[in-house]
Amino acid sequence: MLIFSHWFWSVLSFFFAALWLWTFLRQHREKKKKLPSVSTDQNYIEAEDALKAAYHLHEKKKDWDSKDLSLILGISDNLTNGLVDVLIDFKWAKKERKGKLHLTEKGKQRGRELIRAHRLWEKYLVTRKGMSLDEVHSEANRVEHEITSEELEKLDNELGYPAWDPHGQFISEPDGKTMSLPKHSLSEAWQSGSRMRIVSLNDEYSPLLAQLVALGLKPGVDVELVNRKQNILSLRIDDKNIPIAEITANHIFVAPSPILPMPLGELPIGSRAQVTDIKGGGKHQRRMLDMGFVPGAEISVIRKAPLGDPIEYRVKGTAVALRQKDADTVLVEELNDK
Repeated sequence: MLIFSHWFWSVLSFFFAALWLWTFLRQHREKKKKLPSVSTDQNYIEAEDALKAAYHLHEKKKDWDSKDLSLILGISDNLTNGLVDVLIDFKWAKKERKGKLHLTEKGKQRGRELIRAHRLWEKYLVTRKGMSLDEVHSEANRVEHEITSEELEKLDNELGYPAWDPHGQFISEPDGKTMSLPKHSLSEAWQSGSRMRIVSLNDEYSPLLAQLVALGLKPGVDVELVNRKQNILSLRIDDKNIPIAEITANHIFVAPSPILPMPLGELPIGSRAQVTDIKGGGKHQRRMLDMGFVPGAEISVIRKAPLGDPIEYRVKGTAVALRQKDADTVLVEELNDK
């Protein structure tokens, strides 16, 4: 009887231990199912980063291959091929014959959304949080994947519908409308003795960006091009001489600097001028840009109404009528007839 009792309690203890272990493992499996997959989220972020790079390629050459993407991302061909497969799986890209790739409409739309979110968030971090130009890129790169379209439109409204991000890049409209400004890298535009205005900086390389900002090389700054010896370019800002390497100058984009800009509304009939800047901001600035009054654009004054308002101009082959107060927000440099 004692032997039976000992055997019974041993079996019963084993049964309860097995039951407890089974219950624990089942709960653990259920808990794992409810947890978000960190690796999946990270893969999605990496795919969207690859999509942004592919969108920039699309803007330059429409179709591209995995080697182009590998070069711009700075990763191995094997990793790039994996990302290309993901882009195709998400229906963001298509592969044609001979290995050429191009973005689908869905891919182009998502790429524009990411870039717009990135630039608006950079604007917010600089103007509202006081962050420096070289700090905002990585933070904006993180948030752009999380912000919803509704939150993005609220942010755009809160900032007053800005047209430019802090690095001088154009912020597109919600419908994707964008534009490119006439600009060249500093090394391409080099002409000793001339003056250039920095229009934008490449914000992809934070250490380089920090160096440029520390030197005073920021959007809106005028620089004098002093001389060029071998691979070193010498610049002057006010009284300070700044030597930079040619490879660095490739990340600084400039346009000719205006000497004495004047309001467009003050030009006489028949004169020609080049846009240098647009005063104001928000929706007004975007509206003027949409009509063709972008920095670098050439304008002709056609005629004025009998009372002097509005004034008709020709810009990019199109006649546009502006009221005097709107014309005066466009700063121009008068051009001499050749």
